[in-house]
Amino acid sequence: MEEWFLAGICNGLSVVPDIAYGGVADFVELVVPILQDRSLFHREYESKTLRDNMGVPYQYGRLK
Repeated sequence: MEEWFLAGICNGLSVVPDIAYGGVADFVELVVPILQDRSLFHREYESKTLRDNMGVPYQYGRLK
């Protein structure tokens, strides 16, 4: 999956961990650090808003 992402074949993946048995905690504690070490997942957010972090343009006449 990393190769697909780096090759531009996909722009992200959807992960659905098992919430009943600690899947979310396992993912955050075990997988996210690996992705961060490979520079595939951020360590800090760049902007203050979700809109800016997602790269969504301002719409409907809103001013910056």
